Amino acid sequence: MVVRTTRFERITNLVLALLDTSRPMSLREIGGAVAGYPSEPGALRQAFERDKRTLREGGIPIAVERIDGEEQVGYRILPEDYYLPDLGLDPDEEAALAFAVAAVRIDGGVGRDALAKLGSAGVDPLPPVAILPSLPALGPLQEAMRRRAVVTFAYHGRRREVEPYGLAFRSGAWYLVGKDRGAGAGGAMRTFRVDRLEDAPRVGERGSYDPPEGFEVGAEIRLAPWVSATGEPSGTASRGGAAELGPDGAPGRPTSTGAGAVEVLVDVDVREARGALALAGESSLERRAPDGSVRMRFRVADEGAFVAWVLGCGDAVEVLEPAAMRDAVVRALEAASR
Repeated sequence: MVVRTTRFERITNLVLALLDTSRPMSLREIGGAVAGYPSEPGALRQAFERDKRTLREGGIPIAVERIDGEEQVGYRILPEDYYLPDLGLDPDEEAALAFAVAAVRIDGGVGRDALAKLGSAGVDPLPPVAILPSLPALGPLQEAMRRRAVVTFAYHGRRREVEPYGLAFRSGAWYLVGKDRGAGAGGAMRTFRVDRLEDAPRVGERGSYDPPEGFEVGAEIRLAPWVSATGEPSGTASRGGAAELGPDGAPGRPTSTGAGAVEVLVDVDVREARGALALAGESSLERRAPDGSVRMRFRVADEGAFVAWVLGCGDAVEVLEPAAMRDAVVRALEAASR
């Protein structure tokens, strides 16, 4: 009888093999040691690259090192990159940790494996209360934060070099907060929506930066380029103002609401409706259509930030009033198309 190895079993065996080795393994050695890989070199390379990408997207880094011999490149998983230190949890703390992992889980994630890494392998798994979407870019970004490595990617048509400080899930999307080294003279704090990264993040060398002392991603993330219809700051743009977006559309720090806020009327289709309402507040809702789109009215304190937000939403947002704000969006679209 032929016993077939599933891809899940193959990837599990690959992790065990790369963790157990004391030296980098060549691709040929991996093919011979891990059940389930094809013997033909081209097919072996293709299957391994697919499995390697899956592991990296899941936050498991595979080190690539030079070796002697025909293949010249070897692979292994460094224990210090994979294992977490023993936290010395007591049974009650392990149970609380299991509930926390169950309450919110990444789609396709490995919550049980995470518990095992934290020394809680004996805790029975619980059904998840909520599942957050996973994105291919999350694994490299998490690896970069763990290694304190600068990450590069394209965003809003520009190449970014960012010190990644934190990831947060807000209003239905993942956001990266960090220092954009190319913003201004000495760099500036920016927020990037992860699903709008225009290519795969590339992780630089370990230990390239140190996060700011006392950094809290929840306190730094800036999403809302407006104030609500009541005139009060809404969404996550707190501390007295609406979020400031630079010319690249990356939200930064808040600006003053001031007395010159302008009331705008916009139509938002179903793709962005939930996020826009979460940021501006339910008081901004004028009507909701059967197809899920919404009409919203709120006050804008920063025209540039508002225009950048509209452009970032693509064709999902239409500015109805006032005419001056609509014209500002049209001018920005024309400038971007040149």
